[in-house]
Amino acid sequence: MRDLQGVLLCSGSGSRMKPLTTPKCLLPVVGVPMFLYPLSSILRAGIKDIKIFVRDTNEPILKTEVEKSGLLKQFNANIEYIKITSSHDDFGTGDLLRHYHNRFTHDLLIVSCDFVSDSSLIPFVEFFRAYEATLVALVDDNCANSPAPGPKVKKAKATDLIAMDEETGQLAYLCGDDDFDGVVGTEKFVDKFPKLSLTSKYNDCHVYAVRNSVLQSLNKNFISFKADFVPFLIESQFDENSTTSCFAYRLPHENGTVTAHANTTGAYFEVNKEILKSFNRLMPAKGNGLTFNYRTDKIAMNDSRIESTTKVGKDSVIKRSVVLNTCQIGEKVKLKESLILNNVIIGNGASITNSIICDDVEIGDNAEVINCIVTSGQKVAAKAKVQNEVVEDDDDGGWTDD
Repeated sequence: MRDLQGVLLCSGSGSRMKPLTTPKCLLPVVGVPMFLYPLSSILRAGIKDIKIFVRDTNEPILKTEVEKSGLLKQFNANIEYIKITSSHDDFGTGDLLRHYHNRFTHDLLIVSCDFVSDSSLIPFVEFFRAYEATLVALVDDNCANSPAPGPKVKKAKATDLIAMDEETGQLAYLCGDDDFDGVVGTEKFVDKFPKLSLTSKYNDCHVYAVRNSVLQSLNKNFISFKADFVPFLIESQFDENSTTSCFAYRLPHENGTVTAHANTTGAYFEVNKEILKSFNRLMPAKGNGLTFNYRTDKIAMNDSRIESTTKVGKDSVIKRSVVLNTCQIGEKVKLKESLILNNVIIGNGASITNSIICDDVEIGDNAEVINCIVTSGQKVAAKAKVQNEVVEDDDDGGWTDD
């Protein structure tokens, strides 16, 4: 699709992902840096010219990971890395698109680094063309999400407030719940949109197709593309003699099995498990990981992936979990609904449920970890029981059996 350029946004810090400290674009999703999933989506849509916005300190890492992924061997495309220096750390997405507007020569497919999906973006792009739209936003009513492990905090499900024509999907209003701070006046919508629907059931996936020509309207008031510029374009539809048209494309359920806007710890945690069913198709260069024959290995594994550099002791049970590189899992270990990162040691008889175990953690024999995030380098003592906690540095240097 030579009439579109891809823009992949990888320069954000991921402030909602704490206590995970890796830059968001590099957080592993089934052992693959997160940004490779939206890059795969752009490539699978047939985009040949891609600009990646990345912090200058992370650019060498992204280049290496793209090469390792084998994606450019599957898809013929040119990638330009646009390095963001510390002097532009405060730039929002609107600032970036304005400042580097001269790099764009065609209409844009803009994708955030936290869009993780096995869906095809080709129908989305075709919708953008068919309606000759100014802007199309991808929305989904079934985004992967779950509560983050750790202390139980009642949080409302993150959604977006959307007003649109039920038949065509033309947008009259779009606002994230974080940005909503007032009453929506619907009077002006009625004449233009006689079949208007106001709903909060959809998530904005932070995937947009936009005309290059309208980017000339970007100014310093538009710090964020989603929170500032998208509402401006939608509002401009109501100007007299306006030719602007903005739409929401509702992702059909049959187009793929999983989609996530993984910008929170809970969504990130859940998509690691849900993407397993499509992982080999999306990232074939990674291979299959470990497999076991229960009769000979005495290891039961279901709906899980374990990297080949990890060792697993006999009589262990692993269900709907991901285990990354160079981990040592003892005998009679139980892993359920969990994400185990790199270089983790898990002692004999330990049980881990619904938890994120970060790099270089040691968990002692017969310890029990339930609904926790154990941060990098921590030690959980033998026979300790830790539940609904974020285990991080404290005065004792680790968790012990109370």
